[in-house]
Parts: sequence; C-alpha cells; structure tokens
Amino acid sequence: MLKGATTLTIAALVGKILSAIYRVPFQNLVGNRGFYIYQQIYPIYGIAMTIGLTGFPVYISKIIAKETSDTKKKQQATSLLKILFLFGILVFAVLYLEAAEIAQLMGDNKLEELIKCVSWLYLLVPLLSVARGYNQGMQEMMPTAFSQLVEQMVRICIIIVAALFGIAHGWSLYRIGSYAFLGSIVGAICALAFFTSFFKELLKSRHKENLAVMINALKGLLSEGLIICLFAGILVLLQLVDSFTLKKALQTAGYSMQNAENLKGVYDRSQTFLQLGLVISTSFSTSLLPMLIKNQVERDKIKFEQNIQLIYRICIWMSMSVTVGLIILMPSLNKALFSSEQGSTAISISMLTIIFAGIILLDNSILQSTNNYKKNIIVLVSIILIKFLTNYQFTLHMGIVGAALSSVLSMAIGTFLSGTSLKKIGLSRKLNKRFMVRVIGCSIIMTVTVFFILNVLNLTNLLGNSRVGSFIQCIIGVLTGAIFYVGATRYGNLFSEKEWRNIPGGEYVLKIFRKRMNK
Repeated sequence: MLKGATTLTIAALVGKILSAIYRVPFQNLVGNRGFYIYQQIYPIYGIAMTIGLTGFPVYISKIIAKETSDTKKKQQATSLLKILFLFGILVFAVLYLEAAEIAQLMGDNKLEELIKCVSWLYLLVPLLSVARGYNQGMQEMMPTAFSQLVEQMVRICIIIVAALFGIAHGWSLYRIGSYAFLGSIVGAICALAFFTSFFKELLKSRHKENLAVMINALKGLLSEGLIICLFAGILVLLQLVDSFTLKKALQTAGYSMQNAENLKGVYDRSQTFLQLGLVISTSFSTSLLPMLIKNQVERDKIKFEQNIQLIYRICIWMSMSVTVGLIILMPSLNKALFSSEQGSTAISISMLTIIFAGIILLDNSILQSTNNYKKNIIVLVSIILIKFLTNYQFTLHMGIVGAALSSVLSMAIGTFLSGTSLKKIGLSRKLNKRFMVRVIGCSIIMTVTVFFILNVLNLTNLLGNSRVGSFIQCIIGVLTGAIFYVGATRYGNLFSEKEWRNIPGGEYVLKIFRKRMNK
C-alpha cells in the first residue's frame, strides 16, 4: 500500500510540475492576451481533470477496496461508471448547448468555440475516473501513474505545437486556444489506452442491476466523492470565479476591452507560481500521510497525534519558505519567465494563498483519513462565496491587486474555519507560539540575506536587466535563500534529529549542519 501511494505521489508531482511549467513557453508564444483566452476556459478543463485524476478515483478506490469478491468489485465499478457517465453527458450538454451564454457571462462571445471544444472532455472523464479508481482499489498503481504522465505529456506537446504552428501561420489567438484544448481530449484518449484490459473485463462480466447498489453509489459520489473533487480543485474554483468577474470589473473600472484582457493575462501568470509553490510546499507533508493510516491501523493514538503535529509543522515550514521566497524574487522571476515585471505586486500578494491552501488541503486530508470529510463542507462553501462576493468590488477599486487580495482573504477565512472543523473531532494543528516565532525568524533571516545579495551587492547592474540576467539572479537568490533558511532551521532547533529523519532529504541536512539538536 505504501509503495503504491509513493508511486502515485511521484506521478502526481511530476504531472503537476509539467502542468505548471508549460504555461511559461505558451505565454511567451501567444502573449498576455493569448494567455488570457486560454486561462478563461482553463478552469472548466481543470475541474474535469480534478474529477478524472484525483477526485473520484480516490473515492472509487475506497469503495472497490472494501468489497470482498471480484464479482462485487466489478458490480460496483459498473454502477459507478453508469452514474458518472450520465453525469458526464449532463455536463457536456450544458457546456455545449449553453456555450454562447457562458461566453457572454465571461464577457467575451468569442470564447464560445473554446467552451464547446473542452466540453467533449466530460464524456471521457467518467471512463478515466472509474478505470483509475478500480485499479487503485486493486492496489495496481502503475496504470494510473503512467496514464497521468502520458496524458499530461501528450496534452502539453499539442499545446506547444498548436501555439508554434498557429503563430507561424497567422491563426487567431482563439483558434490557437481551441487547438490547445483539443490536446486535453487527445491526452485523455491516450490515457484510456492503459485501461483497455479493464474495460474488456467489464464488458465480459454481466451483472443484474441492483437498485440498492446504484443508490448507495450515487449517495457516495454526491457526498464524499464530490467533496474530495472540490477540495482537490480549490484553486481552480477560485480561477473560475475570476473568469466570470475579473475582466468585467476591469472594464467597469474604465479599462478598454483589450487592456482588460491584457491585465487578466498578466494576473493569470500567478497560476504558474501558485501551482509550483503548492506542489513544493505540500509534497513533503503529504508524503507523510501514509504514516497516519499506519497509526490508525495499529490504533496507536499517541503516534497518530505526534505525526499530525509533525506534518503540520513541516507544511508550515515549507509553505512559509516557498511563499516568502517567491515574493522576494517575484520581480526577477516575472521578468525572467514572462519578459516583464508587470503585475509583480498582484502576483506577489497571490503567493500568500500558498500558505493557506497548503493548510486547508492538509486539514481535508486528515479529516478524510478519519472519515470526517463532511465537516469541511462549510469551509468549501465559505471560500467560494467570499471570493465571489469580494472579487468584483475589490478588482473594481484596486485592479488585479484587488483580485489577489480577494483570493487571499477567502483562503485565510477558510483556514480559520477548517481549523474549527478539526477541533470538532478532537484534533488540532498543535502549532505552538514558539515554533511559529522561530519559523518567522527563519523567514526574516532568509529575506534579509537574499535582499542583501540582490540589492546591496547590486546584482542587477552586474548581471544586467535582461531576462538572462534576471534568471541568474533568481538562481542565486534561490540557492542563497534555501541554504540560509535550512541553516537557520537547523540551528534554531525547529525539528529534532528524529523528526529530521522523517523529512525527505532530512538525513542530508543533518550531515551538512552537524550541530547537536534537542532530542
């Protein structure tokens, strides 16, 4: 089980990194306006991928794993596939038939074709969800892992080729966007190739329809399954709110349509940094989640609570370093990756979302591991509602800085409410003041050091103000910041030696910084 969880974790990390990185060459090819067009529709694609990659497969795997016989497993899989396929047809019909109205609500009628293009993906998502969930429930993780990687690689290749070919042949940015989303459909079809044997077995096995099984499957999908999906795609849901409100608010504020679209494209650069930042900040803490399952199986309550405390401390420690690091380096990062420093303030503010999102996702994982997933429904509703109620007004008065503040505010309140949900089941994050003060102290040391290196030593003049010079500054800043942050953590005794050994890469830290720590 642990090996399988590790395999899926690695595949998911690689997939998410690829999904974040491709945005850089794509934006460089199509510009801010082309990026705006793509990002307006991306949340619709992102929700589909959340359902097909991490949402429903996680829930389905639990259902399959609980069944004792192969016959019952296949019966469950058949019932789930029928329900999800009906769901997929419904979503496809709404998106395809109402594409013009949805585009109008987004403030851009030309987005209609892109919405129709991405709607086809919802007919493939049910097949991917059930196939992946079934294999995971059978402890066969490799098909899911390989299908994830192949799907992302095929999609990204088609996106970049479409952009290169489109620009070379004078295509409109909307046509390039349509072909970019066609890549997601081709990628999904390629992913299905890994599950041909599963579908053949399912077609051969004939089961009588069991109404009770169908009803229970539907209830589970609409409760636990849906909550898993929505939390896994929490940042995508925030982007969806932006798609319907941000451009309109900018136009109401006095920007021309073209300038509003350009600014939205600039603001959407933040998604690249957010996705990468969240992957880095949560990878260490989530890699320890299988320990909680082991503690529960062994009914070791003391170790369970100790590991929860360790996981939260690692999450805060990593989130703080990534967030602060991105904020310090943002002007240089923005210039190096996207050719200008435009929007750096708004993007920097958005980075605060990483800390709150990391904690909320961890809270939800722990609530799921203790079968208390329903406790966090109010958190999810509150986050989306606050973002929706504040985004338009904040953007109207403060531009894209207001949109960034809206996201941070909604996630901050969500973090508070999520902590309340934990307390209701007798758990807490157990982040004492001493630890938090020291983490902040380490962040200050890192900030001062990187600021000194970049500004006092005047690297901008030494390396030049070009994209290459900015990129070199980023590398120097990252290396310097990481060394001083980890060093300050080691000498500040934020973690004991035993805890360091539980952190991926912790053994190397102990070898490099050999000061004796509190046991």
